[in-house]
Amino acid sequence: MLTRLLNLEPSVFRKIALFTVCDSDFSAPLRDFVSISLVCRAAYRALTENSAPLYFDIFSEIFDVCPLSGLGTAVVQEHAKDELKRRFAALKVLRRGDLDDPHLTEAFWVAYIMFEDSSKGKKNVKRLLAAGIHGLASTFLRQRLYRGSETNYGWPIPNEQNSLAVALLWLSSSLQTLNRETKEEREEIGRLLQPLVFAAFRYPIFSIAEFCFDIAAYTHQPTSSSVHGPYPPPPLSPRDVVYFGRVRRSIRVPCISLFAALSFFVRKEIIPHEIPHHLRPENRRDTAGTPNGPTIDDIRHFYEHCHTHFADFPQIDVGVIPSRVQVPSTLSVPPTLIEPPAYRVGTLTGRWQGSFIIPFLESYEDWLSTLAAPPEFAAPGRSPLYMTLQEHYVCDPGVTVPFVEGTTNAWLPAGFRWNEQQDVIEVFDQQGSPRLSYHTFRRGAPPSGRVVDVIITGRVRGDWDDDDDM
Repeated sequence: MLTRLLNLEPSVFRKIALFTVCDSDFSAPLRDFVSISLVCRAAYRALTENSAPLYFDIFSEIFDVCPLSGLGTAVVQEHAKDELKRRFAALKVLRRGDLDDPHLTEAFWVAYIMFEDSSKGKKNVKRLLAAGIHGLASTFLRQRLYRGSETNYGWPIPNEQNSLAVALLWLSSSLQTLNRETKEEREEIGRLLQPLVFAAFRYPIFSIAEFCFDIAAYTHQPTSSSVHGPYPPPPLSPRDVVYFGRVRRSIRVPCISLFAALSFFVRKEIIPHEIPHHLRPENRRDTAGTPNGPTIDDIRHFYEHCHTHFADFPQIDVGVIPSRVQVPSTLSVPPTLIEPPAYRVGTLTGRWQGSFIIPFLESYEDWLSTLAAPPEFAAPGRSPLYMTLQEHYVCDPGVTVPFVEGTTNAWLPAGFRWNEQQDVIEVFDQQGSPRLSYHTFRRGAPPSGRVVDVIITGRVRGDWDDDDDM
């Protein structure tokens, strides 16, 4: 038997190893692979010499590969072995759940990048959930989020580790994980996240000045200040982290307030709704004219449809900066590795619905003028928001609205007016003279050329059943 084993072709050894990995324990598939490589010298040589393609095959069986295509197949093959070791080391840290582990921040980065690189098969997500990432992130919030807050006037510190933990809590969330939480656990997480959600003067979602257009060249310049310091506060600088194997990339630290808001709202939405017994009529058709207040159908629609959607992989973009790449390899790496999908006209046109919470004005002014964090953040419940967006485009670069440097380019120039008609939007200058027209996007009628500029108009609808033409 041993003689036959020694005479096997190296490719046969590799297939045996690959099938073993596919059949092995979900938490440690490389353990059996190592055992096979130690059977004899022939097996060791077959599995270690020119083994890059084999490790790539093993990696693709265990983790998602498609999002890594920007690196190039050759680069992924070369670094697959190192990346396998790195990911399993990180998963081991996550499974142990030791919040004092010196490698915890690195493990958080590995998990964060794995979520970004998840494909439709969701192998990465399954590995992370099996390692207990959601439970660890929840525990971190309870035991570590407010570490150091005693020297920060009671406010949680938006540092690298806290930001990653809050992001991972959301990215690993699903209806199943929320249903496993008790009412008390949901309320506790909500209380912990409140400052990050409501105190925009400390934790803004967008920390770039309105006059900055080139985000890559951005340097922090506050536009105002309060007792809490400059606004917007300086964001955390991008981190140079290992992206794949030995490939390093510069990645922005996740926005703690953005991910906190998602986790906060989704827990508010799971609260069972109660329809007041006195509420009538059943729906708007039962009313004579305009109803005075919401109907039962309005309440039902709000709770059943105006909710937060969980992360949908692989369609998230968590802030990789593609221009800063270091690859210790003779292989060339494309200058642009991963970019979010290009904007397409028609993406935003349609009816949108959701919910919002606006804190009480007096309470917010108190928070803004008081250095210490309040014991509670008084705010009403969720309210529905229904709006309609419409895109208008132009293909001729010679007839566009004048461009303005900075993000203020998102608005029409000062003094300009517009008139929205059936199929076009007319733009008028400061003197009221017509300047140009943009075509209104319609489903089934794509632009006839390359779009060079877009104007987006919108209006808030009165209710979910408000009729409008798109």
